[in-house]
Amino acid sequence: MNRPLTLVISLVVGATLLACGGSAKLDYPGTEEGARALLTDLMKPDADRAAMTKALEPTDAQYKAYFVGDAAAKAQETYKGLWGGANMVIAPKDGQTELLLESATTEDLQAWNDKAGPFPGGYKDVAAQLKPGVTVYRFKFVKPGETLGMAFDGLAFVEGRWAIFPKPWRALR
Repeated sequence: MNRPLTLVISLVVGATLLACGGSAKLDYPGTEEGARALLTDLMKPDADRAAMTKALEPTDAQYKAYFVGDAAAKAQETYKGLWGGANMVIAPKDGQTELLLESATTEDLQAWNDKAGPFPGGYKDVAAQLKPGVTVYRFKFVKPGETLGMAFDGLAFVEGRWAIFPKPWRALR
């Protein structure tokens, strides 16, 4: 890719991330195809992964739309440390060029049915504290032909935008 095109792509991605008056927003539909497109873009070598990850930080309204009752405030307080530092970056490791994506509704997680099976077992402990009607995504960046790789969970489209609530059982201890 030549330099001017890279600059244009970076400016377009930057403009998309800075939409909504300073609170970043990723412009992908709230569907499985939207999740796949978002994560595929995160995998691109020239992606600004730190900015894209930061754009997934939940808002106050999203915490309330994802968790029930007091769980929203507790999770938000716990996740502050995650989002306060520069440690949270969603990215594949070298050679991980494929995406494995699974989804389950919060009702699937509460029933712990076949759709919930690929999710970490910690979801069993907190499923009752997740709001009904939300689809949660789990994904892995893997090397071609492999099933083990960088795994993430808790991606959801709530309140009109994508956010990630990783390992909610840790946040709700």
